[in-house]
Amino acid sequence: MSGSLVEKDMALTPADFARLLPDAARGLPWRVEAGVYCIGGADAGVDIRLDQLPERRIALMALPRLRVTLAFRGWSAEERRAFLDRFDTAFRRGGG
Repeated sequence: MSGSLVEKDMALTPADFARLLPDAARGLPWRVEAGVYCIGGADAGVDIRLDQLPERRIALMALPRLRVTLAFRGWSAEERRAFLDRFDTAFRRGGG
């Protein structure tokens, strides 16, 4: 993955990610290639890689964790910011 990178530590499973991704893509074409979620076209878009992290434990509660790496290509700073706003809204839980 190349281009502008953003990394997030997120409390969700890969299945949760796949279920919520269409809201973040909001009409943009997307596909999965070799475990990487590709949103947009060949010249401009974002490639998203998921890496499993050790669970986060809080007392007796255990939360799943993923490192989510977003690699933007061909988008302006405004387009990246707009996508990240949609992405964060789609994955927000518990009122934010």
